[in-house]
Amino acid sequence: MAKRNPELSGGEGQRAASHIAVAAIRYFMLKYSRGKLIVFDIEEALSFEGESGPYLQYAAVRANNIFQKLQERESLTEADILGTLDTAAADELAGDDSGLWGLVFEAARLDDIVEQVMRSLEFSILAKYAFGLAQLFNAFYHRFPTLNEERLDRKRWRAAGVAYVRRQLTCALDLMGIVVPSRM
Repeated sequence: MAKRNPELSGGEGQRAASHIAVAAIRYFMLKYSRGKLIVFDIEEALSFEGESGPYLQYAAVRANNIFQKLQERESLTEADILGTLDTAAADELAGDDSGLWGLVFEAARLDDIVEQVMRSLEFSILAKYAFGLAQLFNAFYHRFPTLNEERLDRKRWRAAGVAYVRRQLTCALDLMGIVVPSRM
């Protein structure tokens, strides 16, 4: 944390590092089904890329950062964005070119995933779902920028989708006992 964010105070950096370490261990243990033999690999578990707890946290932090920047640059909150959707043109939703529908649909599956986990007592289902959602969000983030979108209606719809995915991903992480740090 000190290398990546030298401006963080000691306590804040330590707290974030602790959240990342816990996420690394918990996700690593949960991503395997109950009957599998697990050989713990600290490098794999702590990786910010690939199937790891820190990767999932990074996706949620990235979504949080979108809203922080919208607040800083345009004084827009999540509530402001959601409150104006009824007057926003729905062009962004008309085609599947934006990837927004697929992203929101995947995020909406969380309740079904939780039911599957409860019926089977197999937490790896939730871990795999969260990883897939984080991957889908990261792909959307790179392909369809929200912050630099010039068309206001398109920006609003994308931001609303990001808000929903952020909420669902944070909930999935919470169910696994993983905290989303403020910075990474």
